[in-house]
Amino acid sequence: MSIISLPSRRQVAATAAVATALAGFAVNTPASASTHRPCSIVKHSTTTGVTKIGGATATVGTDGIKLTTTRSTNVDKVSWQTAIRPVLASTVNEVSYETVKLDTTAGDNTIVNDAAVPAYHIYVKTAAGAGVLIFEPYYYLGTIGGGNPQRKVRTEWNVLDGPLWTSSTTIAGLPKTAGGPATKTFADVVRDNPRMTVTGIGFGLGTYNAGVTTILDEQRFATTRDCSEHQWSTGFRTGNWWPGRLR
Repeated sequence: MSIISLPSRRQVAATAAVATALAGFAVNTPASASTHRPCSIVKHSTTTGVTKIGGATATVGTDGIKLTTTRSTNVDKVSWQTAIRPVLASTVNEVSYETVKLDTTAGDNTIVNDAAVPAYHIYVKTAAGAGVLIFEPYYYLGTIGGGNPQRKVRTEWNVLDGPLWTSSTTIAGLPKTAGGPATKTFADVVRDNPRMTVTGIGFGLGTYNAGVTTILDEQRFATTRDCSEHQWSTGFRTGNWWPGRLR
């Protein structure tokens, strides 16, 4: 599966000339990217709700939330979660987000983890109880022979392409692990858990991801009926908001 260039959804309101002059990053997306139908935008101008452990940081910037972990340590962690009205998992048809990896390699994953960008978390409930499905771009790239995430390139990830792993014991057909491997797509999990509901979404840059600096933004979740997209920007607070990377 190839990676192709795609303009951001938030560039629709801007002219091509302005986009060319001001865009900070290219946007790459898997060729099987989701439909990008119009969504309700949930605006975040602060880090309210973000949990930080150890030396991890989270800072809202002009075009996303910047997450960092300390070099040469495995204890740092930063995460965010929001609840939604439970929806049947079989109705979910679009799940995606964008990241930019900004750190510089040290040639040693115990100092800087070359494979790590934030994971997308899908919180679910099955007959056995609550659980979480975790998408990590590293595992997705492994399925297409893509290596590590590119640096300084804004990349959109189609979470429904999977594969996923779980830290829970409540999801049939997907054993609990401490961080992978990721083995099944969302559709696979739904087939094994036909009455599963989705109760929330979030992101996480977990432990054993040393020295990571990354931006996350445009976290989308949609069903056959509803669509929402979480965006982070200081421009929401000041009123100086531009579409996409034009801010």
